[in-house]
Amino acid sequence: MPAGRVLVVILVALLVWGFLYAPSLRRASDAQPEGTRRTVSLWVLRPIAAISDVLQITRVTDGAIEALGRDPAAAPGGTISVPGPEDLPTIGPSVSASPTPDEPVTTNTEIRRPTAADKLRVVVVGDSLAAGLGVYLEREFRPALVRVSRQGRISTGLSRLDYFDWMGAMREIETGFRPDLVVVMVGDNDNQDLQTPGGDVEVEIGSFEWPKAYQERVDEFTRIAVDGGAHVAWVGLPIVDRKERWPVMQRQNSIFERVVDPVPNATYVDTWDRFANRDGEYTPFYWQDGQAELVRASDGFHFTPAGYELIAQSVVDALVDEFRLAPKTLTG
Repeated sequence: MPAGRVLVVILVALLVWGFLYAPSLRRASDAQPEGTRRTVSLWVLRPIAAISDVLQITRVTDGAIEALGRDPAAAPGGTISVPGPEDLPTIGPSVSASPTPDEPVTTNTEIRRPTAADKLRVVVVGDSLAAGLGVYLEREFRPALVRVSRQGRISTGLSRLDYFDWMGAMREIETGFRPDLVVVMVGDNDNQDLQTPGGDVEVEIGSFEWPKAYQERVDEFTRIAVDGGAHVAWVGLPIVDRKERWPVMQRQNSIFERVVDPVPNATYVDTWDRFANRDGEYTPFYWQDGQAELVRASDGFHFTPAGYELIAQSVVDALVDEFRLAPKTLTG
């Protein structure tokens, strides 16, 4: 086929695909942080989605999505898949309730020692960083004694519960999986208005009330986990190459640490300092034993496999120090 005809076929296919899935693409764009990318996407997609609705093309795509067993009206962030009852005992982990603000802070308790018949249940939750961390953290544990559920979802956070409701998802995980340990890595997508699962704006970004309201969400999420009996390791956001993003990310980390530190059976794991150079600046390399290794992806935010391995090791070190994780559960 001549090159010109190939180009026409590609353009027609893209146009048809755009009309078919414009409503879904529009919902996904609605959930993105404020900025030029979101504005341009919505400017393009809103009229296409309107035409698709008028021509009832949306009904065709909705039918196809339903045939695949998915809900076309579901939040664009998708849903979680809570692990089944395999390996689950008749009772969950021992519950250690969180203190009220007037109660004294107690020390962390030891995480339970698993057996082959009653494996330690670990879930990794959060955004795309958590998705990457989950893969390499799973490799740190012995499969015979530890069951890891990776629940990272890209572009999600605690601000836009209309895009993905992490509060509801965490409750589902606690009920269905009954984790002993919850590893959290989230927050980069949260510099947005705080919205309810129904899409109502509770607090606008940039307002005086936003930091306090966001901290309340972090606190709620943490307590859903620990009140269900799990230990929590909250992994902070890493330093990134774009310096203009530092104040927002450091604000997020301060909130995470401030919330997690007083909570029994919860610990904060810093990544910012570990991946900064001696001058406190961003570097894509990590020096160890006189050797430099590339640990950051080309976007200056995510990690290479070597970088995710370092974060996983940091988490494991914190679990051993804070929760006295049994060495027999680890591969190394």
